Amino acid sequence: MACLCTTLGFAQLDSIQRLDEVFVVDRQINRFSTGQLLFTLSSSILQDSPGTLTDILEQNTPIFFKQNGYGMVSSPTFRGTTAQQTAVVWNGFNINSQFNGQTDFNTLLVDGFDEISVRPGGGSVIYGTGAIGGSIHLKNELRFDGETNAILSARAGSFSTYQNLLKASTSNEKWSLSFALSRLSSENDYDWPGTSRQNLNGAFEHYNVNLSLARKLNQNNRITYHSMYFNGDRNFSLLFPSDPSSSYFNEDHRHLLEWESEFSEVTSVLKLAFFDEYFQYTPDSRTSRSTGARAQTTLARYSLFYSYQAFDFNVLSEFNYSSASGNNVLSESRSIASLAFLAKHHWKNLTSEVSLRQDYSDVYDSPFLFSSGFNYEVSDRLTAKVNVSKNFRIPTFNDLYWEGSGRTDLRPETSNQVEASVVFSKVESKHQLSFTGYYNDITNLIRWVPNSSNIWQPENVDEVETYGLEANLSTQLEWGMHTFNLSSLYAYTISENKKTGYQLTYVPKHKWTTSLTYKIDRFSVNLQNLYNGEVFTRTDNSADDILQDYLLWNAGISYEFPKLQNLKLSAQVRNSGDEAYQTQENRPMPGRHFFIQTQIKF
Repeated sequence: MACLCTTLGFAQLDSIQRLDEVFVVDRQINRFSTGQLLFTLSSSILQDSPGTLTDILEQNTPIFFKQNGYGMVSSPTFRGTTAQQTAVVWNGFNINSQFNGQTDFNTLLVDGFDEISVRPGGGSVIYGTGAIGGSIHLKNELRFDGETNAILSARAGSFSTYQNLLKASTSNEKWSLSFALSRLSSENDYDWPGTSRQNLNGAFEHYNVNLSLARKLNQNNRITYHSMYFNGDRNFSLLFPSDPSSSYFNEDHRHLLEWESEFSEVTSVLKLAFFDEYFQYTPDSRTSRSTGARAQTTLARYSLFYSYQAFDFNVLSEFNYSSASGNNVLSESRSIASLAFLAKHHWKNLTSEVSLRQDYSDVYDSPFLFSSGFNYEVSDRLTAKVNVSKNFRIPTFNDLYWEGSGRTDLRPETSNQVEASVVFSKVESKHQLSFTGYYNDITNLIRWVPNSSNIWQPENVDEVETYGLEANLSTQLEWGMHTFNLSSLYAYTISENKKTGYQLTYVPKHKWTTSLTYKIDRFSVNLQNLYNGEVFTRTDNSADDILQDYLLWNAGISYEFPKLQNLKLSAQVRNSGDEAYQTQENRPMPGRHFFIQTQIKF
């Protein structure tokens, strides 16, 4: 908890990386992100951070999250875009729901992953649909260093909240195994600040299992298997005490098998993946009536990497077959074939990149996508970046096949965007400062609106432009035994409907976060703040329907006992000012609350 600092990775690699000890499955994110900045959250930060993916990303990134109460449905707004325009990528594959095209960020427990990378801006050429506002990358790593390690942690806090993690890895020269089991549960019965009411029917319990296994067949061939299982059971908080108690259960299976072969300057990678998502919603717990649906996706991807002198090339082909059935959704399927070409060139202080992609679908016409980026090292302390891209989001199964409302004539949403950054860095003294400006023109936005018969249907009705500025500061100061780490992030965001000129709902114009950590020997103290500006809750930007801005403060303290299996004890108070705030209308968030945590490393 004491080291929640955002670090910046600038993805300036001289050639395609080949790592012998650490094997990373998502190869493209660092190799082909020219012109874009990356936020990287290490495994230690994830293990020390309480809660879900929402909790860690809202403090360390420019993303704003709209939550229906703590632990309830959480939807991101990344650079002023919609929740469906943020892609969640697991080991290189987009895992957004086939039904609604987004990920509920409160259903992902992050402490079992080895690293999370956040890539603002377009990424559809590599990661497909939804990578318009940005993409979140969940990564597992495998090592062949012959070591065995284990981490055991337990956390308890307010509202009967409990979180546990068991994570272990072992390897030799030919085998590598890693697994993680995490659990998070809470009665979630917090008092609503400033009122006499309590959060009712908000209990939840989540389990997450990650397993990774790799085998070196010989010097040039490696087989790898990754899997992720999630089981979530939660109630939905009541808006009024008289409302019926509802609940939601979902279960997700994800499996990935990979075969990598290396031949001189050529690397061949074949991936086969299978995803299964299932949900069941009960609108009234007093009855046994519920609705549910299941979607299954099978993917095959072949990538060929080639390096020649100052050039890096990647040819990527993919086939995606998805099917879905259930209550309210017609039993349908769709197939998508993709072909992409990525090229990168290094010349003195300039790195340039061009990427192209074309999808083919049996349901809709897909646009031709492209991306072009440049990194120019002006000096050893100043770097300039530019990226231009066209991205898209395809209609979901709900959009296409919702019983009585779905429309198969929908067009994919498209986005043309440009961004530019300047990065000031002083590596030897660990100081970094960056400024990024961006513009994004989005057309054919899909919205559900009532038709002439007052039946809600999806239509390509909106055109939106978003633009803004992001500033990031990361610095470390050392004075004798004393170490200070400071990270600060500011985001200014305009997201307007081009027809009306109004700001989109639930998009704050201002967001600011800061984290300051002081460490001496084995003792550390951390102070955080999170500021979100006011947001409109109506499309006409009515002044009577605004959620007010708020400023939250968190504080933490920790101490390590090296003679007791590196035991680490931590305590944290969140929303220490007991601020009353909401991110979704009429859905209050918790006031002041506390957590304690123990962590042992073997």
